[in-house]
Amino acid sequence: MSARIYLTGDVHSADFPQWIARHAHKLGLDHVTTQRVPSGLEVTAQGAEEMLQALALGASLGPESVLVETMDITTAACS
Repeated sequence: MSARIYLTGDVHSADFPQWIARHAHKLGLDHVTTQRVPSGLEVTAQGAEEMLQALALGASLGPESVLVETMDITTAACS
């Protein structure tokens, strides 16, 4: 499965992308990318659906350096 996670709020902390990458690695996810977008942060990853959901939940809670207001996840089967 692949997922695209959109996070909005005060999510532009310099350490947040590295924090997401560490947690994604712990969850066994692949092809993890983060990209700043005008409304927040976009995360993409591939792996088991349960682990993608876990990453989205963890990212929505985030480290102390961010304040996530909304989280939206879209999953799809990898082709």
